[in-house]
Amino acid sequence: MSVSATTGLLLLDLAGTAVFALNGALTALRAARLDLVGVLKLGMITALGGGIIRDVIIASLPPATFRDWRYLAVAGAGALIAFGWGRSSTG
Repeated sequence: MSVSATTGLLLLDLAGTAVFALNGALTALRAARLDLVGVLKLGMITALGGGIIRDVIIASLPPATFRDWRYLAVAGAGALIAFGWGRSSTG
C-alpha cells in the first residue's frame, strides 16, 4: 500500500473517530445532561470503543487506539467541541 493510500485511510479513520465522539458527546449532553467529565468520557468511549472491539476481533493487537496518540486526541477534541457547541445551543 502506498504512503498516500495509508495516509488517506488514517484520515478517514480519524474523521470517523471525530464524528463518533461528537455523536456520543451530544447524546450525553441532550439525553443525560452530563457535565464536562461525563461528556468527555461518553464521547471518548463512543469514539474509541468500536475501533478497539474491531481490532480485537481481527487480532490486530494492540489496537490502533493504543498505538497512535492521534486517536485519543481526536476523540477528546471532538467531545470538547460538542460540549462547547451543545452548551451554547441549548442555552
